[in-house]
Amino acid sequence: MEEQVIQYIKENKMIATGDRVGVAVSGGEDSMALLHLLHSLAEKVHFQVVAVHVNHNIRRTANSDARFVKQYCDENLIEFAKYSVDVPEYSTANKVSLETAARILRYECFEAAIKKYKLTKFAIAHHLNDQAETVLMHLFRGCGLDGASGMAPVRGVYIRPLLETKKSDIIAYNYRNSIPHVTDDTNEDNSFRRNYVRNMIMPLITKEWRTAPENLAAFAKIAARDSSFITNQCDMNGIVKEGNVVRIPLNRFYLPDSIITRMIYHGLELLGIRADVEIKHINAIMALSADGLNGEKVSLPHNTYAVKEYEYISLVRRESRPEFKEYSFKVGKTLVEGFGTITVTKTISYKLAIQRGLWVIDADKLPKKAKWRFRLDGDMFEKLGGGTKKLNSFFTDKKVPARLRPTTPVLALEHDVYVVGGVAISEKVKTDRDTIDAYVLEFTRQ
Repeated sequence: MEEQVIQYIKENKMIATGDRVGVAVSGGEDSMALLHLLHSLAEKVHFQVVAVHVNHNIRRTANSDARFVKQYCDENLIEFAKYSVDVPEYSTANKVSLETAARILRYECFEAAIKKYKLTKFAIAHHLNDQAETVLMHLFRGCGLDGASGMAPVRGVYIRPLLETKKSDIIAYNYRNSIPHVTDDTNEDNSFRRNYVRNMIMPLITKEWRTAPENLAAFAKIAARDSSFITNQCDMNGIVKEGNVVRIPLNRFYLPDSIITRMIYHGLELLGIRADVEIKHINAIMALSADGLNGEKVSLPHNTYAVKEYEYISLVRRESRPEFKEYSFKVGKTLVEGFGTITVTKTISYKLAIQRGLWVIDADKLPKKAKWRFRLDGDMFEKLGGGTKKLNSFFTDKKVPARLRPTTPVLALEHDVYVVGGVAISEKVKTDRDTIDAYVLEFTRQ
């Protein structure tokens, strides 16, 4: 097993001299084998190992498991990092399964460890049997070629050195090297989907087809190869990420379905979202592009949604709306929570600013008590050239996406709006030939 894993690490360029490698260690058979193997290899290849344990607080033995891993690391002079999360609470609060909650919080801890301990790689103990189970689960839920690819050996800083190693070889390795481990009693709980596949479905399959796990893993490699080829034919340049939004031009949806699908997956990956996305979600987004009305939405996993916005399909990660606040109008920079920065400069040379396309208002026309805030019901706006409209109707006229309206700052006194940040200025404060002092406004959305 050692030689096979070392060769796999080399083939996939997983670890180099000088790396600091985090290892996810639950205390179970797989992660303890990986920790032992990498720790043994570290001195030869000249890299460092940091064991990272996450206590999910699901099981009664969770604290003793953490103590077990720490003791093993202390005895073997391995740097140890411990994190604790409340998976049941997160699961209830966010209405997701325990499995999903555990994965989300676990990876948050991994990311925190990567930053704190300056890790250049992070090893996870998924093995060949895990890969076979993953492929089956993706197929059962409905997936395309990407889903059939299963888990990648390398994705960013994350590496899976055991991905082509069978579970039986891991057990034998632990026996030969007298590696201790703890037993997770939840592995027998078939209410978890992976456990159901592992304990109920796979034994039936392997009884009839003994090499099914190896064949499924081999199929995943073929699917990954072919998917990679198709993806490399896709031009992703028109896909733009701005903060928590990724926009895909509608004209891209006239391309072949295999390319559109990869563009959508790419957009979701830019938002940091890939897990639990199924083919039904991709199909819903494609239907939205073809038949949806402007502003129509499709819900996606992990608190995201797709929305049709004029010439785009936007993929949006929801963020909680900031609480209502007011900000005094002042010269200089104002940080508006939930939006970004507003910069105000006072000048008499305002015509140059107008030529540069900046927003300029007459300093003497602006009421002294006007403040920055977000929109309120009843807000009114007088357009340049005359004509007063409800602010929401004005947003529609200017094709401001509905998702941006709640966090677009306005400069107002009571319900009179004088500036709509980055969109327009009111007839009431526009400059004219009598203007002496003016305010130049610049808006930077985070």
